Amino acid sequence: MEYKHSEHVAASPDRVYSVLADAENLAHFVPQLTAVHRIDGDTIEVEARYDGQAHRGEAWLHTDPDRKRIEWGVKNSDYHGSFEVHPDGDGCKLALALTTVHDRDFEHDVTGTLDAVRRLLESEV
Repeated sequence: MEYKHSEHVAASPDRVYSVLADAENLAHFVPQLTAVHRIDGDTIEVEARYDGQAHRGEAWLHTDPDRKRIEWGVKNSDYHGSFEVHPDGDGCKLALALTTVHDRDFEHDVTGTLDAVRRLLESEV
């Protein structure tokens, strides 16, 4: 299933992108993540908590500064997502897209995550 949501962030597109493109920052801004460590190149180790359980594994994270796009996914899985940052008035538009193979509806999780990311970014950048 595919989910997309976007929100206005009262911060500059360059600043929002640079904060989110730093893998080590993601655990601070994305509520489900408890730790992210870059291993090598685009490979990262992720610790997350969702559905009441802790999960740990290897994933990939690719950043594209020209397009202000951050993509991630789990190796050998159809789960992947992206953040895109675009100028929007006095701030930027932050778009989150998520593709998952799980049966349950993630719409609430996607909108809640993006809202939490927006609030944290606005309070700190």
